[in-house]
Amino acid sequence: MRAKNICKGLLFGASLFFASAAFAGEKATVTVYDDVKLNGRTLTVGKYEIEWDGTGSQVQVNFRQGKETIATVLATIAPTKVAQSSTGYSTSREQDGSLALTSVVVAGKKYTIQIGSQAAAPQSETAGNR
Repeated sequence: MRAKNICKGLLFGASLFFASAAFAGEKATVTVYDDVKLNGRTLTVGKYEIEWDGTGSQVQVNFRQGKETIATVLATIAPTKVAQSSTGYSTSREQDGSLALTSVVVAGKKYTIQIGSQAAAPQSETAGNR
């Protein structure tokens, strides 16, 4: 009887572990080579940890440096036919001459993370795959 209860407990624990992993967000690191605007904030040159999670094609993306969240944006996951070979990003030129982040591609993933209202706009510049 005791062994049966231990097995049930282990099985329950394993199922909780795997269920939480299925709902955990995805993460990547992207290096920004130019100052870019994102949701009213400026991401300066440097490395950022990005984490996104959500259901379906809508996700929330957090840009962090260390433990500090620099910006949070809503984004759309756009499927691609092939997995990307490297992580990078795309920008568009704003009227004031600054660059706005429009998408992020992640190495090994068959999708692009389209940022905010820029998701449907043509992308004028691509950077980050250097």
